[in-house]
Amino acid sequence: MISLTIGKPGFLKTSIVFCCAILLLCGCSKQEDASLPATGSESNETSASNEKQTVTEKPGSSSSIADDIKRRVENKRFPAIFQAWNPLDMPEKFPVDTLEQRLQNAAKHSLLWEEPVSQISFNTPLVLGLEWDNPNAGMATRFTQATLEQGRKNRARLLELNPNMVFLMEIRWRDAPGSYFPEDSEFWLRSKDGQRVAGWKGGPEPYYMLNFKHEGFQKRVAEQSVAAVASGVYDGVMLDWSGYLPIIKQVREALGKDGLIIVNIHDEIDNGEKYKNYINGSFMECGPEVKQLCSWEGMQKALAFFETEFLEPRINALELWGDRDNFQAMRAITTMGLTQSNAYILYADPNPLPTPDHLHDWYDFWDVDLGKPLGAGKKINNGAYERKFEKGFVIFNPPGNPAIEMQFNLPVVDAFDGHTKTHISLQEKDGGIYLE
Repeated sequence: MISLTIGKPGFLKTSIVFCCAILLLCGCSKQEDASLPATGSESNETSASNEKQTVTEKPGSSSSIADDIKRRVENKRFPAIFQAWNPLDMPEKFPVDTLEQRLQNAAKHSLLWEEPVSQISFNTPLVLGLEWDNPNAGMATRFTQATLEQGRKNRARLLELNPNMVFLMEIRWRDAPGSYFPEDSEFWLRSKDGQRVAGWKGGPEPYYMLNFKHEGFQKRVAEQSVAAVASGVYDGVMLDWSGYLPIIKQVREALGKDGLIIVNIHDEIDNGEKYKNYINGSFMECGPEVKQLCSWEGMQKALAFFETEFLEPRINALELWGDRDNFQAMRAITTMGLTQSNAYILYADPNPLPTPDHLHDWYDFWDVDLGKPLGAGKKINNGAYERKFEKGFVIFNPPGNPAIEMQFNLPVVDAFDGHTKTHISLQEKDGGIYLE
């Protein structure tokens, strides 16, 4: 292949159902809950109609669980797309009227996480579907039996459709809807006059800050993390809002080595440095195209750090916000991810839109199967990046680099338009997938 540079700049803008063996969940009886700060209403009793969900050993005792997760991560397809809470949103092409349709849509992704409290309040159907068994969800350390049974069936079906999917549950630690704990709970952060402090303003109901420095609350986050992995439905947990080191440490101690942990730290290498001994990856929620969160240069630098420093198996999740019809931006984030990392990728709606966050289209560009990478990506002599795969190669022309033209010795198929080519042109901040 011959690479030539021209000077004109461009512009743009998995089916295994397992039961994880871990410690007996704390907080499942009145006696255990007495160790937590309580106000009288903070009991952890659950409905007598639900079967008790018990486990016997600490996570990390079963190498087969860790090996299975590692296998699914290593065998994922490229490009590997992920779903952050909310789903693929193209009902005309991908209907969502039935559970099977929703599962088929979800299975197009290789990584998925959900969080029942906020998604249900948005009337967004869950994919796996576990729900906490207490009307004050923060009080719960187990799931309703009905949703637990259905969740295991859903996981099994998803792994039939995509054997390498990975599943996470977000555990709330920063803020939550007002019903998450009783109003008089010590687990709410309060102002000097005793009022609950307002939290996220984008929810369908008022959200309030959680008292994340409270040792009892930190213990509850760890307990819920254990419950998620013990369910046999989720492989690990996701923590939003840049995380909090004492909580991350407690969650890792509680899960042992088996459970995955990712934290939304955008492109924040300083937080990556703090968390690197405890987490498997970062949710890189980024919006440089809409002038919010991260920069293209910052994302590249952070990917280089996150892909080498976090615990294995690594599950970095790289998201770019943008207009759904901005195909150049979609190609850019996809090819940047493919050439700079083994990360999961998503191009989704900007959070500021008045719709549920992270809704997205599905692009034919993502349907290709590149096979496994044949090595790391590298910078080539025209300033672009190239990475070779078993079935083709990927080119990413980064922001600030001049437009490039490349001539190939043999014809290739452009994954974006399906045309066979021996010559391509790429503006800055654009990229292509080429099948050989």
